[in-house]
Amino acid sequence: MRQLGRHAAALLAAAVATGMVASLVQTQVNLAELTALGATFPLSLRAWTTLQDLAGFGPVMIGISFAALLPAMLVAHAIGRAAGPARRAPLFAAAAVAGLWAAFWLMLNVIPMPAIAATRGGLEHALMAMSGIAGGLVYAHMTSPAQRAAQPRRQVLVAALMALVPAALFLITSPGAADKLEAVDPATYRVETVAKGLDRPWSLAFLPDGRLLVTEMAGRLLVIGRDGAKTPIATGGLPPVFQRGGTIGLMDVALDPAFERNGLIYLTMGHGEEGANGTRLARARLENDRLEDVRVLFSSTPKPRAGNNGGRIAFLPDQTLVLTVGDGNWRREEAQNVANHLGTVVRLDRDGQAPPDNPYIGRPGAAPEVYSLGHRNPQGIAVDPASGELLLTEHGARGGDEINQIVAGKNYGWPLVTAGIDYPFGRVTPFSRLAGFEAPLLEWTPSIAPSGLAVYRGDQFPDWRGDLLVPALRGRALHRVVRDGDRIVGQQTLLAELNQRLRDVKVGPDGAIYALTDGVDASLLRLTRP
Repeated sequence: MRQLGRHAAALLAAAVATGMVASLVQTQVNLAELTALGATFPLSLRAWTTLQDLAGFGPVMIGISFAALLPAMLVAHAIGRAAGPARRAPLFAAAAVAGLWAAFWLMLNVIPMPAIAATRGGLEHALMAMSGIAGGLVYAHMTSPAQRAAQPRRQVLVAALMALVPAALFLITSPGAADKLEAVDPATYRVETVAKGLDRPWSLAFLPDGRLLVTEMAGRLLVIGRDGAKTPIATGGLPPVFQRGGTIGLMDVALDPAFERNGLIYLTMGHGEEGANGTRLARARLENDRLEDVRVLFSSTPKPRAGNNGGRIAFLPDQTLVLTVGDGNWRREEAQNVANHLGTVVRLDRDGQAPPDNPYIGRPGAAPEVYSLGHRNPQGIAVDPASGELLLTEHGARGGDEINQIVAGKNYGWPLVTAGIDYPFGRVTPFSRLAGFEAPLLEWTPSIAPSGLAVYRGDQFPDWRGDLLVPALRGRALHRVVRDGDRIVGQQTLLAELNQRLRDVKVGPDGAIYALTDGVDASLLRLTRP
């Protein structure tokens, strides 16, 4: 029992040492990536960011280290029986490095966890794994024959205190719960279920005859009648759709501004394969519930992961088309690279060409389609029909969800500027505001995961004219963002009583609000006055 206590204490102390060193490495690698984008970090800011990461990311890294070191130390013990005492320290250090390397490999390739900056490249991955040397040496020392006379109870107490301090700092510094927003009185609106049994629907659009088009991520395009009847559209002419669960697949649908004359619709979809995929825009003519004359207009820069695709479409007053493209959730720094489409809004004419007045036309090496950059995962875009203002919602990481007003040629900051932090609680950047980058009109921390956007200009709810409607996946509600002119003055929530993830929202020609719930058994809802 004494021996077990000593080894448990040693393992815990080794995890603490490894986690702290790994946090230091991660912070410096991340700051180096931001420096390469042009940011400058005085020594005081670098030190403060490092301390913040020790408090936030450090405890997470201690947990990862403990899980990685446990099997590694068991293997080292088995091998060590044949090794002499002089080889104990190098053996345990090497085992710890191997354990950390394997853990980070699993996090990158098996466990669906977003990559942190210091595990995305071979050299950085190796540097993080080398953090295990500290833990291996601590473990070797605490379990050495020279320490057998030490009181195991004291060792356990010391190791527990070493772990409790980071845990306390984590609890103190981790983001708190969001302020509870006022709910719109459910008695002031009526919810009708138009259709049920939808399989991961993503978007909807209104046909002139009163029916609705709805996309499902697996590749189906449906027509839904007034009675809720679902009719599949024949989509045999579409190129193959790359689909992975609720992350990427067939996404947005929008009607051409002259649809009643030309019958054209626009669709976005995933394309490519697991290690090289992107967001594609296609156009087709809808005729007799089938797609004809399908044409691929645009394919974004490939990315190595399926996440953060953007995929929303809107038409500007000049009838050019804007399309959101996410940063790909891997090399997020590419959102600052105007040479590709990742983390941008692109602007195209209705034939898929870059208009000659796009802001980066003529810049050497720039992708001519780019309209704005510095976005993470913009999944909502809408034009205010009264003002022509282009508005966008985008997902942050852990916090930092935003509403932005999009202006040609502007930079919206990601990942140099954000109020969010990484999913494992490390700092994405020290900057939540920075000169030269556009500040959001509104941000949500903690995240609500905004997945669409509509500007209300209907007659059903006259008091809401000009307000924004934002469906939330994580927030499980429809947010009414109240505006006074172009200034945001408040928020309310609707549909929170349903406790459903919401995927999209549109304002119908009748002034009713149509919302799609998310998932494999989703519904199309219609909100009207009672």
